[in-house]
Amino acid sequence: MCKRYLRAGMRYFLLFIVLLPVCLPAQSRGKLNRARGTYAAGNYAETVRTLRGDGRLVADDPEAALLLAVSLFHTNRLGEAKTELERLIIDRGDNFPVARFYLGRVYHAQNLFPDAAEEYKRYSRTLDQEGEAWLTVTTLLRNVANGLSIISESEQLLVDNLGPSVNTPEDEFAPIPSPGGTGQLYFTATYPNRGRAANADIYLTAPTGEGWSAPKDLNPLQNTSANETLVDISADGRKIFYFRGGGAGAASMREGDYLVDTFRVGGNQSVVTIAPEVALSQYHEDVTPYFSAPDGLYFASNRPEGYGGLDLYRRERLEDGSLGPVKNLGPTVNGPYDEICPFVARDGRTLYFSTNDPDYSVGGFDVVRSFRVIGGAGRFTLPVNLGIPTNSAGDDTHFRLAPDTFSGFLASDRKDGYGKRDLYVIYYSSARKEMQVNP
Repeated sequence: MCKRYLRAGMRYFLLFIVLLPVCLPAQSRGKLNRARGTYAAGNYAETVRTLRGDGRLVADDPEAALLLAVSLFHTNRLGEAKTELERLIIDRGDNFPVARFYLGRVYHAQNLFPDAAEEYKRYSRTLDQEGEAWLTVTTLLRNVANGLSIISESEQLLVDNLGPSVNTPEDEFAPIPSPGGTGQLYFTATYPNRGRAANADIYLTAPTGEGWSAPKDLNPLQNTSANETLVDISADGRKIFYFRGGGAGAASMREGDYLVDTFRVGGNQSVVTIAPEVALSQYHEDVTPYFSAPDGLYFASNRPEGYGGLDLYRRERLEDGSLGPVKNLGPTVNGPYDEICPFVARDGRTLYFSTNDPDYSVGGFDVVRSFRVIGGAGRFTLPVNLGIPTNSAGDDTHFRLAPDTFSGFLASDRKDGYGKRDLYVIYYSSARKEMQVNP
């Protein structure tokens, strides 16, 4: 069973257990009902505020205590979540095994893989070996096993959150560094209260002496009352590819269009909007395309001939500049889970993408690397996980290397962030050889 990209991040359902009824005052019952509603709606911050306003409710009712602990986890307050879960385990002991599941998730998010494995195993012993809960915990056990084997082999590098001037409790994703090497970063965000009815728009930021600049609209003619999601920028910087549709996630990409804007000479106040040279199929759920690869067009798709979930496909760039037929990248790259967000380095053969296949992932979507085999009729090598801290227990997607060859970017909902997905910059200790090639 795949965890589909149609979700903006990895969110597990609350695994309730049968509890003895607790007699609560009417006011506390009302607060618990409100907390249930805000939790079900994904408004975890409001759930925390509601329950923290009634300390007696959390102390007396185990469901309220669990809702508080899990909501603290989802709002990235891991230390507080751990305290509440440990208190729940002490108070309820083995009669409350679901608390161990979430304690395992706290340890997992902190890369404490042995501790996470121990809590997941304790929880798994309370389950029948079937159903979604069993599948979830066994997948997480595979993730932490990968983490244990990867963490000692990970490359020495620095992954840094872009900070509160760019990242917020809302969603920031799809970072693309300026192809001209100016240092500017283009991205999509769902900032509220920007004067438009829709959430998703395209912005840009740049490094400063103290972090990153406050985001600016890429162009007032592109950000409209619809939702605009950044897709790609051409290698010469003259075209911007984006999706205009119903929402910020891939689930809405059946209701909209892929577009290309070309800027007129004389400034960014005038644009020409056209369809991309290569049509993508909304019916087949063609998503996360990469138009700028020197060897062709790459994209993810749910086509029926695939290996399961979203697979990666390529249309090879032919000698006359046209593109060949659509071809699946094959079973070394694709599997029964999801493969998304392809990026090809300047050398034309180093492929990066994200997958949630537990054979490779330490949790959620991880960034992996493969190579196109020279003379191999389009074959690719088996993927290799980029390791920690590039990857995390969360969803790590939209990986791009920058033209300076020493840095890269990704989007992640890891638990050291400010909210949903945040933007991160990666600093390498040496230049990436696959980028030291003229585009």
